[in-house]
Amino acid sequence: MYVVLGKFTEKRMETIKEFPQNVLEAREVFGSHGVKIIQLVFTMGHYDVVALMEAPDDESVSKALLSWGSRGLLRTETLRGFTQEQMIQIVKGV
Repeated sequence: MYVVLGKFTEKRMETIKEFPQNVLEAREVFGSHGVKIIQLVFTMGHYDVVALMEAPDDESVSKALLSWGSRGLLRTETLRGFTQEQMIQIVKGV
């Protein structure tokens, strides 16, 4: 699981009317790299979007983010996340 925090760039704001179509395109681009966008939450404050994603590995999510990021519409910060069940298993191994 990955939590991605995103900020719109100036280019995004200049092309904001393309946003609805771009959201659909983003799901396709990420999907082509094996990454599933579980939820997009658009926020007010420091970040413009918080995305919850599932990917088979770090490489897949990195490729998807680099591919989407090359459009220059969004700057991201990515956090590796663990489900409750995964964290319990991790702690059991300590």
